[in-house]
Amino acid sequence: MKNHKLYFLLFTIICMVSSCTINSNRMLRTPNKYKFDEIEEKLNIIEYKIDINDQITFQLLTNNGFKLIDMFSQDGNNLQNQRFFSGGNQGLFYNVRQDSLVEFPIIGDVNLVGKTVREAELFLESIFSEFYVDPFIILRVNSKRIFLFRGNTGGEASVVPLTYNNMTLFEVLASSGGIDKNNSSKRIKIIRKTKKGIKIFKADLSTIEGIKQGNMIMQSHDIVYVTPNINILTEIMDDLNPILSFISTITLAWFTITQIATQ
Repeated sequence: MKNHKLYFLLFTIICMVSSCTINSNRMLRTPNKYKFDEIEEKLNIIEYKIDINDQITFQLLTNNGFKLIDMFSQDGNNLQNQRFFSGGNQGLFYNVRQDSLVEFPIIGDVNLVGKTVREAELFLESIFSEFYVDPFIILRVNSKRIFLFRGNTGGEASVVPLTYNNMTLFEVLASSGGIDKNNSSKRIKIIRKTKKGIKIFKADLSTIEGIKQGNMIMQSHDIVYVTPNINILTEIMDDLNPILSFISTITLAWFTITQIATQ
């Protein structure tokens, strides 16, 4: 009888260990005393630079954009104005290839990688000035986005588009609903791929001193991981509930069989 109890206890322990899921949903863990990269002040003023695989919208107007200004200065052109804002005159789409080049009409392949949007506009205006009178270029990067993860058990994650130029960490968090009660505002990791390798920053937004860190400008393809609060008791109970239910079922079955055998 003692051997049966021992086997039953060992079986229960094995089930508990194999089914343990405590903190198994946490991602991107760093060891204790990990040295994060510093969020320097220049990261709050750096502008987004065009990169490979970006999708850009290109618009060309002549005479320093006179047509654009004239469009809004004339009465009775409300329909035309609405079309401009609603996408009827948003220009043409181009992709930045793996070789850093973009193929434009007339001028052919042009390298825009590493330039800010404004630098790219001025650069293209200088090239198109050979073919048009006072060209006025409008560029937009449509593919800018970051990946936001929350380490909750619900597996919450989202792709947040950088709809505005120079969006900050504050703006990204606000556009995704802020920081949930199950997450920690003290431990927000920002993972960024740079020419010098992977940079990992940690932002602490729990105090007023975190304003500088929250104003960090996001770059396309940044990974933002909001670390979850550790609630070990709840997770232990979640793991134990099916095991306890299994044990109670086995115990009831064993008791029933024993009672039948003794009759």
